[in-house]
Amino acid sequence: MLKKIRDVLENTSDVTDWKIVETIKEGHELYFIKKELDMNRAKRVRYYEVTVYRDFELKGKKFKGSASTTIHPTMSREEIKRRIEESIFAAGFVRNRPYPIAEPSNPSGEISSKLQKGDISDWIVEIASEVFSPDKMESAFLNSTEIYLTKVQTHILNSRGVDAYFDAVRTFIELIVAAQGKEEVELYHQLRFSDYEPGSISERIAEFLEETSERARAKPTPALKSSTVLQVSEPVEEFLYYYVINSNAKAVYEKISSFKAGKSVQGNFTGDGLTITLDPFMTGSYYSAPYDHDGHALKKEEIIKDGMLLKYWGDVRYSHYLGVEPTGNIHNFSVQLGSHSLEELRDEPHLEITSFSAFNVDSITGDFGGEIRLGWYFDGKVKHPITGGSISGNINEIQKELYLSKETQKTKRYEGPKAVKLKGVTVAGIE
Repeated sequence: MLKKIRDVLENTSDVTDWKIVETIKEGHELYFIKKELDMNRAKRVRYYEVTVYRDFELKGKKFKGSASTTIHPTMSREEIKRRIEESIFAAGFVRNRPYPIAEPSNPSGEISSKLQKGDISDWIVEIASEVFSPDKMESAFLNSTEIYLTKVQTHILNSRGVDAYFDAVRTFIELIVAAQGKEEVELYHQLRFSDYEPGSISERIAEFLEETSERARAKPTPALKSSTVLQVSEPVEEFLYYYVINSNAKAVYEKISSFKAGKSVQGNFTGDGLTITLDPFMTGSYYSAPYDHDGHALKKEEIIKDGMLLKYWGDVRYSHYLGVEPTGNIHNFSVQLGSHSLEELRDEPHLEITSFSAFNVDSITGDFGGEIRLGWYFDGKVKHPITGGSISGNINEIQKELYLSKETQKTKRYEGPKAVKLKGVTVAGIE
């Protein structure tokens, strides 16, 4: 099929360059209601994402247009040709500044996982067993569970000689955890990873069960107006990703970001300075890959050190627009640990929040906020679980006193401090 697609591309007029991404997914899925298996499903799919690039000129100005389409293995040569011709036509309406496409290069590392060895149907049985091993509490239980284990093979080719191949095994687990208090409560959780360490899943599930039990006995969030806030676990990743996205070449080029290389991204700060590294080979990350979607080879890139932006990062196109060396699109990031332990960060009255109904950070303005699903309020003497109400603030206004924990965590694309402490956050309580 690849040969057929290439042949059509190379014999079709107005195609300046092209890219083919062949993807093969072999998956196994388990669906549980409480501890009972409700459905067991396997699948295998193959498809081709074809992108055509078209250079053209209008009124003396040069442009590069592009358009993509999906080709399936059952398509005939005539169907493939028609799809590609439609894409070429569509590319003629896209008037981007000219830019190069990826050239052949070699990554500085590789991704590996225990899950790549053996049959995924065997691995999913072992993973499922570990998921349910901590489900022994009287106060909380797994109400429904879905487990997806997928082997993904990716092959990227383009007209400039890129011929990159890599595979990964990715696990996605969805959980509804329930507990009975004054009324039954349910909390939704996800786990995404690409490697398997025995005990790591059961440890997280045990935390989810305990948190849901706490949620069932939680009191309404007090109306504090303003408070010191500790964000713990998953919200930390979303908060710190603001600095990653604003360091991206596309955000800078489109003037969404005001970050400037060689300048502080935190202004004048008295708290912890951020040091952030992009790591395409992060062990266990759901998004680890040696090449980006364009076939550009990747390597680790330190982008921020002690609060100062060292370099922009991004794909070939937007890096070319800024006149900087492309890093490729990297989806994982790590943050250097802070100078205080969690115990030290908790030494004054505060709200500690581990879960939101939704936590949002505006990458343009820096505004953040979310409705509290589960947290704890410490008044200086007593600590108790809380729920409801919300927090809000602006990163640019509170980042001068930002403190990171010494304790670490790893999520689907992040490795770094487990907690971030923020001062002067607005709290809309309900009590």
